[in-house]
Amino acid sequence: MKRWVCSFLLIVVLVSHALAGERHIPLSAGTARVDITPQALLPMAGYPNRTCPAATGKLGPLFAKALVLSAGESRIALVTVDLISFVSDKLRSDVAARLGIPVLLVASSHTHSGPSLPKSPGLQREIERKIFRAVQEAAGAMFPARLSAGRGSIQLGYNRLIPGEDGRSEALFINRDAVPYGPVDPEFTLLRIEDERGAARVIIVHYACHSVVLGPSNCRYSADYPGILQEKVEAQMSGVQCMFVQGGAGDINPILLGRSPDDEQNQAAAIRVGEVLAREVLRAARRIGPGGPNRHPILSTSEVLSFSNRREKGRSLRVGITTVLLNGDIAIAAVPGEPMHRLQTAWKANAEVAYPLFWGYTYSAGGEWPGYIPDLRSAARGGYGADSRIEIGAGETIIQHHLKNLYGLQGRWQQPGSEK
Repeated sequence: MKRWVCSFLLIVVLVSHALAGERHIPLSAGTARVDITPQALLPMAGYPNRTCPAATGKLGPLFAKALVLSAGESRIALVTVDLISFVSDKLRSDVAARLGIPVLLVASSHTHSGPSLPKSPGLQREIERKIFRAVQEAAGAMFPARLSAGRGSIQLGYNRLIPGEDGRSEALFINRDAVPYGPVDPEFTLLRIEDERGAARVIIVHYACHSVVLGPSNCRYSADYPGILQEKVEAQMSGVQCMFVQGGAGDINPILLGRSPDDEQNQAAAIRVGEVLAREVLRAARRIGPGGPNRHPILSTSEVLSFSNRREKGRSLRVGITTVLLNGDIAIAAVPGEPMHRLQTAWKANAEVAYPLFWGYTYSAGGEWPGYIPDLRSAARGGYGADSRIEIGAGETIIQHHLKNLYGLQGRWQQPGSEK
């Protein structure tokens, strides 16, 4: 009897291991980075009232950083760039056709101290080539990997759309009294890639706050506070590539702004914000446990939505979005343009996964850069960014499509009558 029980238990263990092995889809990752700081002193992006016609130097480098992930036959490339925005259908198609990577997300940090690409088409082509080579390098240097995630919270921003007594909002661009006006989303999320030895190789920081610590008087290239953040994290975590992804920051400014006549004081403000965020990121990163086995392929759905243009009657705005599901419990909603924070919180409240990530400022699926994307409440109150060119309700429609796509990736849609 004992021998039969032992044999039965052994069979159960072997079957369980076999089933677990069938569900295990090894994850691989590759990384690369490239300096995209212009050699020439070009017009800068972000401020119509910039005090200089072109850059006068640089405070720090601008980078493009690539992470390629593969699980089974599925592959994706995640790229972060220290630019105000980046749109390139050529890069997307080249990565798909020449590298066999069908999904490319390019997330801009939205620094207002980088070059203006529309005024420098030659630089646009150069950056496309550099990013392609970085993705190619990452794809050629893959290593066995595990993925894990974590969270932290710190309020470094304030909501710059201040409601007036008449129900309309006015933009407060300079918060001289450092009042933490709300609402905001103070949470940041971390994605951690480790190698087979358990050593961290990549930390992706997702946070929603405009990269505008440096103001219109700054005339030197800088990645603003996200650049400082990445530099500090990499200095403390040997061998790690830190990447920054902007969230729904369309209405969120940093509380600490560098608007002094003294350039050094302004740079000190950007350093301070980056250092404070880096300190909290490092604290949260230490709490992340080892990554578990990868059980699922990388799943994604991309589509291009069409919205009317409120400013140009008869014209439309084509907005490409991509929904990504990693290992069944990390969902990325990639949206181009400048979505406002309530869209981020709506996605997080409704996406039924452990880690719902709302990647704003992220080009992925074609279409154009739509500019500001307000939620309905912000659009009704108006103000800078809320009186946008995209049709009213577009933000909520985008969230609905992401949720529909996510449920589809989870296999939750059934044909009517199939449950019988």
